[in-house]
Amino acid sequence: MTDKLLLELASLSIYINITEDTAVKKLAELIRLLNGESATPEETVKVYCGIYAHLLRNGCSNFYQHVENLTLRDENIFTLSCEKGRININDPIAKQADVELRILKRLAEVSCAEIKEKIREKFSGNTLVKQITDGLPDWNSIAEDSPNAGWSAEERISWHRKNGAGIFCSHYFFIYDGATQNFVPVKNPDPITLDRLYFVENQKRLAVKNTRIFLAGRTANNILFYGDRGTGKSSMVKAIANEFCRDGLRLVEIPKRYLEHMPKITSMLSGRGLKFILFIDDLAFDSAESEYTALKAVLEGGIEHRPDNILLYATTNRRHIVKEKFSEREGLYSDNSDDEIRARDAIQEKLSLADRFGITIVFTSPAKKEYLQIVHKMAEESDIKIDPALLEQKAMQWELAYNGMSPRTARQFIDWLKGEMELELD
Repeated sequence: MTDKLLLELASLSIYINITEDTAVKKLAELIRLLNGESATPEETVKVYCGIYAHLLRNGCSNFYQHVENLTLRDENIFTLSCEKGRININDPIAKQADVELRILKRLAEVSCAEIKEKIREKFSGNTLVKQITDGLPDWNSIAEDSPNAGWSAEERISWHRKNGAGIFCSHYFFIYDGATQNFVPVKNPDPITLDRLYFVENQKRLAVKNTRIFLAGRTANNILFYGDRGTGKSSMVKAIANEFCRDGLRLVEIPKRYLEHMPKITSMLSGRGLKFILFIDDLAFDSAESEYTALKAVLEGGIEHRPDNILLYATTNRRHIVKEKFSEREGLYSDNSDDEIRARDAIQEKLSLADRFGITIVFTSPAKKEYLQIVHKMAEESDIKIDPALLEQKAMQWELAYNGMSPRTARQFIDWLKGEMELELD
């Protein structure tokens, strides 16, 4: 280990952010200590173990994999250009990225055995240092579960075009945090798949077709998923995201309280090379809330055109989303001076929000026969062995005691039944 690696790291310009990583900075400090004259055994060992401590805090015990992940997740002019498909191997930026990636590969391949030998040599007269050094952790090896992105610019161009850059290359589901104005990755997303949504084939077909059109770069529609509670509206959206995440689709949930940030959100995502579905769950407004006017402008009617890489999928239990009151309709014929003069206009403004979704997909609660069929399918999925008649009896008792007949109720019943049966076996 020489000062050459330090000089190479200092030459980074595209991947300069990586030099600010704690583990990388500690390794650079360790090299300086080993090549300098004033280092003590204590501080040298402390810095060596500090690298391992940082890796463990970040859920990774392997320095090679850590550096590789840093390069894959780094958001810079090269990775973003790759994501957008606007760069080739002959571009000067790609050529510089190739040089820097080779430097970072050498950094990632640093040998713990070589470092330990350097420590022994530096403090050769200290037998205690030799004993301690022999017991130091090995925090580097070539990772077997590497993302296989390669270390050349040519390989990375292909990888980022398919997987994206920054946080969007390592996660598929996000929640928008309005306080920090950042997209927060969902670490444990719902694994629901389309084949586990039962008796909604027509709804599924239409939603999937619209999403395929969107991913193909054609003009697609925003979708409003409307229907009874627990009928699979939200599950449909999440299943679609799981189905197409490897085709460049990302799902971003927007909490209702941050709907006024929609112009900011679309601006942040509009220049990306990936496709985004902005997901609003359980969308509904009271009469006094004004956020629906901001949402209307984003859906249609604002001065800014909706970006081609963004769609909005929302679920609601209300057909027209905004709560209506009979008192509002009284204004159509009332002589009350407190009533709005143009009451019909006020009503139409509220109804127009739902109209701005190009497609409305309706979900209804299943009948008893369908509900029991869903229960049987979910029981089979969960490998529950039980007499069919007893299963149906328990399922009907459950729906009477709880939330009525719906796919959600069926899932809650099956989860409870599976846990109960497993407990009895213990």
